Amino acid sequence: VRRYAASGKKVVGVIQFDMTNFKGSDDDIYLLTDNVDAGLTAFLGRIIDAYVLVPWSTTECGYGCSDHASWTNGGYAASAAFEASLNGINRNIHSDRDTLANSGGGAKHSVGFAKLAAAFAVELAKTAP
Repeated sequence: VRRYAASGKKVVGVIQFDMTNFKGSDDDIYLLTDNVDAGLTAFLGRIIDAYVLVPWSTTECGYGCSDHASWTNGGYAASAAFEASLNGINRNIHSDRDTLANSGGGAKHSVGFAKLAAAFAVELAKTAP
């Protein structure tokens, strides 16, 4: 983030995908509401409704729990999408038990995040000056 700022790189918006394959909560995508840009997060909700077509909700970490916080703190519009609410996150994360088998045996839950990434890039590009 500091290198981008120092070099004057233009960043229209940032989305952080952190943990996308474990379905630990009722909805499919959870948008963080803290340490993010509220307008960009609302934009993500509209993109999910228009293109991804999965149930989504919001959650918060209560601290800078992923890389989106660095972008926000650096003055950039940042957002983050997670696989579950904070209460439903994968308890195997960062361990030898964090395996595909322990995430349901496939990557089905990640599909919505791939769709969101593509839609985010296309739709956000339309807003760039």
